[in-house]
Amino acid sequence: MDIVTTTNPFKPGAGRVPPELAGRDAILTAVARTMAQIVADSEGDRPIVVSGLRGVGKTVLLNEIARQAKSSGRWSVVKIEATPGRGLQQTLVRDLHQVLRSSLSLGDRAREQLGRALRVFRSFQLTVDPRGTYGFGFEVDPEPGFADSGAMEQDLEDLLREIGLAYRNLDHALLIAVDELQDAPKSDLNALNVALHNLGQESQPLPILFVGTGLPSLPAILADATSYAERLFDYRRLDLLDDEETRAALTVPAQRAGVTWRRDALDRAVESIQGYPYFAQACGKHVWDSRTDPDTISLDDAENGVLRARDEVDQGLYRSRWDRATPKQRELLRAMADDDGNPSAIQDLVVRTGKTRTSDLSVSRNELIKNGHIYAPDRGFLAFTVPGMADFIHRAVSE
Repeated sequence: MDIVTTTNPFKPGAGRVPPELAGRDAILTAVARTMAQIVADSEGDRPIVVSGLRGVGKTVLLNEIARQAKSSGRWSVVKIEATPGRGLQQTLVRDLHQVLRSSLSLGDRAREQLGRALRVFRSFQLTVDPRGTYGFGFEVDPEPGFADSGAMEQDLEDLLREIGLAYRNLDHALLIAVDELQDAPKSDLNALNVALHNLGQESQPLPILFVGTGLPSLPAILADATSYAERLFDYRRLDLLDDEETRAALTVPAQRAGVTWRRDALDRAVESIQGYPYFAQACGKHVWDSRTDPDTISLDDAENGVLRARDEVDQGLYRSRWDRATPKQRELLRAMADDDGNPSAIQDLVVRTGKTRTSDLSVSRNELIKNGHIYAPDRGFLAFTVPGMADFIHRAVSE
């Protein structure tokens, strides 16, 4: 076997689907069961929110859910990403337009059933993006009095209801998947909560499933936007991998390619990864490229690969975050690093930074939260959004 030309099965990178989705079977099975029930009953279910630290696979999970929905042939899928400072409406309109256009290809009956939904969509579109071009190949007039009030919660509810009714008649369903949901404006989150809440209260909820993903702070952000959000969503937490799940993420792709990890090499890799899926893929890639035996991964291969992976992640993921921080923000990050990745009490951070009041840290705290570097896991505490950031600060940042 030519080691240089052997295809590397590991796939590091943001949102890239790894060769083995280790440790995610339970949530994928639960969502797949919910989707199957929605299609069978033509009736919607509780919206789902998946939260977790950066790099634990939330986007990968959302992509897999969307892929499975599309492959079934019974679902139309809208997948968007929330962006700081930008409303959800225009992105939602753009993607819903593509979904509705695709649904028209289901035949003459689809065009007949979708007629009113297209008109309500036109009303919604003219309200949120009047300069946009959203053609269907034929003239569509807006439906007066529906999705045109300018109040997003009411207009979104009107729009989803009409699409849901049309899809029910077509024996079809709609998946709305939103990544980085914590970055959506509070007003949009409130509108989304209200619309989903009202649609879910109907005697026979429409065949629509909402799945949103975001940082661990997302449940609190949704509840802050609308108090009943804590009861509205089916909340799921995506955590770090345990040792067995990490082993599977490394060994299963290798075994498929006919390559075996020696036990000591695998132990070394698992120890360095510490359950972080993002680093698992980087580690797997560099260990694979470091091996000297085409059929076996040795301890030396693992040592070399871990070092290369660590350097790559340091210079990319961690260093870029550190370099974007201001001197005052770095002061706070250094103080947080003393807790070795565990949540930091703000009162302790005040002492470590030589401040006198918690308010002295407020500006840096708020900016770092806004930039997605840290979050508040509980009142009076802060934590890093990226696993291993504390270790990077200890190893690579001079005082």
